[in-house]
Amino acid sequence: MPDVAVVTGAGSGLGAVIAEQLAGRGLSIVVNVRSDVAGAEEVAGRIRASGGTAVVIGADVTSETEVAAMFGRVRALGPLRVLVNNASLRRLQPVEQITVEDFAQVLDVTLVGAFTCVRHALPLLGEHGRIINILGSNALAGDARRVHVSAAKHGLLGLTLALGEALRPRGITVNAVSPAIDVTDPVDLLECQQRIAQTVALLTAADAVHVTGTIVGVDCGQPSGP
Repeated sequence: MPDVAVVTGAGSGLGAVIAEQLAGRGLSIVVNVRSDVAGAEEVAGRIRASGGTAVVIGADVTSETEVAAMFGRVRALGPLRVLVNNASLRRLQPVEQITVEDFAQVLDVTLVGAFTCVRHALPLLGEHGRIINILGSNALAGDARRVHVSAAKHGLLGLTLALGEALRPRGITVNAVSPAIDVTDPVDLLECQQRIAQTVALLTAADAVHVTGTIVGVDCGQPSGP
């Protein structure tokens, strides 16, 4: 029975590419989405068509009840080895227009949701377990267009560092990948997402046991001219 990887927010975009990359490494994938079940089924279908194993589990990471139910299903799929916290809200909003409710919603998905998934994954993660959090270089630098996202991602950075130390004695590593995506061409974007996913996959490897509490940047700037 293959080890299992849970990827949140995996119905499209970067999360989908990460899910497919990890499937290519022999992991059985849980494609998590909140509502885009059709998109998640397409991702799972591509994984299966390539010879991999994937299931779709719909769960809102802001609901502890739904997260608990998701990991209850994961327990029956096989040994959990990888959790990728990719789900986030990245709304563009001028700071003057951000309400307390807007701020709280972004934190609930990006930071509290990640912790909720970690909390319910921990009883299933054995030695050599891997937790990967997805950050973002713009957010960490201080994104004036997304003040609430920057605050949430900095919280996720702190969570990564603290969990890395807290779980080190158990042999569980906790790292973050921080992409800098500055491409608009669809081909360049997919190539960038694949580079990010490859970095995630490297951090999940068994021989990455000594890498924990680390932030790995992946810079996908505009390609240089000839």
